Amino acid sequence: MKTNKAILKNLKTLGFVMFLFMLFLTACNSSDDSVNNDDISESLIQESFFNSTSLISYEKVNCMLEDGSTGECYKLVFSSNPIDNGPFCPETINDIGGLGIYDGATNSGFQVMKASLFNAMEADGYNIVDNSGNIHIDDFTGPPNPGGFSFCLEAVPDNNLQLTFLIPAVPVLATSNNNIDTVELIGVSIDGVPINGDPPSVVNGPVLGVGNIPAIDPCGGHHDPAGYYHLHFVSETMNQVLESNNINDVTCTLVNQVSGSRLIGFAKDGFPIYAYEVEPLGLDECGGITVATTEYPDGVYHYVASTTEAPNVPKCLKGVAATNSFTFQ
Repeated sequence: MKTNKAILKNLKTLGFVMFLFMLFLTACNSSDDSVNNDDISESLIQESFFNSTSLISYEKVNCMLEDGSTGECYKLVFSSNPIDNGPFCPETINDIGGLGIYDGATNSGFQVMKASLFNAMEADGYNIVDNSGNIHIDDFTGPPNPGGFSFCLEAVPDNNLQLTFLIPAVPVLATSNNNIDTVELIGVSIDGVPINGDPPSVVNGPVLGVGNIPAIDPCGGHHDPAGYYHLHFVSETMNQVLESNNINDVTCTLVNQVSGSRLIGFAKDGFPIYAYEVEPLGLDECGGITVATTEYPDGVYHYVASTTEAPNVPKCLKGVAATNSFTFQ
């Protein structure tokens, strides 16, 4: 009888130790901001999150993912150019325009489109200013590279386009991070605006040796040559980015800047993108974190727009995108 009681006591002690051990493991896992497949059990996208004035249709469809698997995606169709934009290229070297990212030898970096930028391009051999001080501007309506000059690029809008996005209904983690290439689609804003990676290089752009520079407006976007507006920045933290880069000639006045935190869109892998007034600590290599938000009180993995970097969009994505994730017509 005493032996049985001793065995029972030992079993209870062992059970208590195992209980403490499981609590320890749970605490360790809960402090880990990484994302894994066990964290993803349901769709993160709801129709109510999007701007109803630009959202044309919202439906769930079968889709193929870039890793070869099949699944369900949300098919989101938006009208193009649902927001105000500009200014872009200045007319003369004495005017102030939008923003540019110059990667030439002289005075390179993220800066305002004004005399200091164009003088630097001229010093590097790019003929972008005529003898009267006018800036060569290409709106993509004429022949390519007219006259062999360098150009400030400012495409003409087309407000009659429809933009279609396919986003996995339930995110699927990739085996490795998708490092975003130049101009690669990252995702879509809640207004239906495509969010892209870095704008094209001036030095290594589509026409080498010409030195064309895309004009970006003070809220971080511009028009594609096809006519639709897209973003290279998350607009809601744009003024913080401008301040961090010592830019005070222009400000983003067409998009309300974030106070606290705000859902601004979804990456093409299905994870949300947020803007924060103060960036949270513990972001991973893609600028992501798992914490509770207003829309996801139980916590969600999401990407965070930088308040200092230019551009300030995610540099990589954790999940798998759908094939043909963005089309327009």
